Amino acid sequence: MGILVLSAPLPSAPFVAALRAAAPDVPVWSERERPPSDEAVEAILAWRLKPGTVSRYPKLRVLCSTGAGVDKLLAASDLPPDLPVTRVVDPLQAQSVAQYVVAYTLRFARDLPGYEAQQVRAEWRRHPGRPASRCRIGILGQGHVAQAVAQALTPLGYPLAMWGRRRRSLPVGRSLAGDAELPLLLAQSDVLICTLPLTPATRGLLDRARMSQLPRGSYLINVGRGEHLVEGDLRALLDEDHLAGAALDVFEREPPPPDAWIWRHARVTATPHIAGEARDEIVAAQCLDALRRARAGAKQPFAVDQAAGY
Repeated sequence: MGILVLSAPLPSAPFVAALRAAAPDVPVWSERERPPSDEAVEAILAWRLKPGTVSRYPKLRVLCSTGAGVDKLLAASDLPPDLPVTRVVDPLQAQSVAQYVVAYTLRFARDLPGYEAQQVRAEWRRHPGRPASRCRIGILGQGHVAQAVAQALTPLGYPLAMWGRRRRSLPVGRSLAGDAELPLLLAQSDVLICTLPLTPATRGLLDRARMSQLPRGSYLINVGRGEHLVEGDLRALLDEDHLAGAALDVFEREPPPPDAWIWRHARVTATPHIAGEARDEIVAAQCLDALRRARAGAKQPFAVDQAAGY
């Protein structure tokens, strides 16, 4: 009885190696190394699942994500409501996302693209800088990653607010909550950072109507999920000069097709989903812990609420 790794499109070999190194006594199979029987599979480690995968394994105790997000797993149509689904919590992953966000926030706030363009022209010209106190940060999300981003930005002097489904007591920044307060956050965000999980309620949240509520000349950073953003609406607002630019690490389709406008737009920086990646050894350790807890009927500390989507 062991673990089946179905990590595509991510390579399975690093996860298989990490699991075997951490627990040599636990059988581990990849998609190419089929288990001896379907009944042998107690846990699945995956990013997304093909239809019918879950129902194929009658002894399945727990479904583990290879990352912090679980939206691709929860999309499985045959997912039993009582099957524990766990996500990865890696403190260094949140730190990595925070570093990414800080880098692109500073790039925008200090107008580094403008100075890079001047360098090409051998042009020496200074521009009045905007004080950090006048560059307001809005964060969509109030969870683990969002709080790491907020903690990283706060010492730099940016006024900061965070938005989520419900109000929270936060270590830094103001907490706004619910549909009624989302327009308030948007209207006061010179930089908007999306760290939300993908749920039916957040899919397409960043559409033309909502992004138009951002101040003219504002900047978008998306490290949540590509499906949060209506990419065509973003393009229109960039071309109309309502938005100054965007840094996108996630996309509606990954990778975007070679002819996608995102690759070539002068105001978009596109990176291949690298803002933060969980370490293989952390993924393995938490998957093994989830399996042990499932065998013992113990509480899963990193279980997600299937109904809520995170």
